[in-house]
Amino acid sequence: MIFYFCSMQKIWNKRLQVGWDETNLNGKLSLTGLSLILQRAAVEHAEQLGFGYSEISKDNVSWVLFRLNIELVRLPEWKEKIRIQTWPREIIGLAAFRDFILLSEKGEVLCNASSEWLIIDLTSRRPQRMDRFKEMAHLNTATKALTYKPPPLNTKCDFTPLFNVTTRHSDIDLNGHTNARKYFDWLDDAIYQVHKEKEISFLQMNYLNECHLGEEITIEFCEEDKKTFRGLKKENGKTAFIAQVQFK
Repeated sequence: MIFYFCSMQKIWNKRLQVGWDETNLNGKLSLTGLSLILQRAAVEHAEQLGFGYSEISKDNVSWVLFRLNIELVRLPEWKEKIRIQTWPREIIGLAAFRDFILLSEKGEVLCNASSEWLIIDLTSRRPQRMDRFKEMAHLNTATKALTYKPPPLNTKCDFTPLFNVTTRHSDIDLNGHTNARKYFDWLDDAIYQVHKEKEISFLQMNYLNECHLGEEITIEFCEEDKKTFRGLKKENGKTAFIAQVQFK
């Protein structure tokens, strides 16, 4: 694969304003709205650098989000002007790391985040070795947005069902699976059902198995710690995602 790199900034900066459809019932940026801002920034920057979907899909491969860690300082409000920064950080094994900082108009840090991305073959759906994309390495910026190391996920606790969801046509993206932001819809609803209006300080989201059109997912929470949530695919019992939250 040959990449045609653009002579653009290694750190992506974009000014935004929090929209009505990105807020929750309290008038603040919702978890889904935040996930969309991060995802869009990653997609746009990769496109600008020359290794986005438009380019790599020519070889029948695509990026998929595997893990997202978010440290929340403050959620901006409706109409608030903000700035997103993002950069590719490093490649380890099969994963490419990308970091983010969300800032207020005055430069106040609102959110720090780190993400891990895989490249999958769009036919086999299997992750591909990053050796094919070693040309991307010179675009990395070593700075880490997150200094906090989250605790290990509690995967062995007893989970209790909260509600079921079915993936619909409007949930499916160009990769042929449920878009990453939909998982945040499910997680946001689950957190509210268990904790109501508690403020989140840290969130870990792990995307473990793809969800396709028409699949039914059971959203569950851990009775033991009430901080761990997962989505279980009814058809085969596989975990679609597992997430853990910390509260202020």
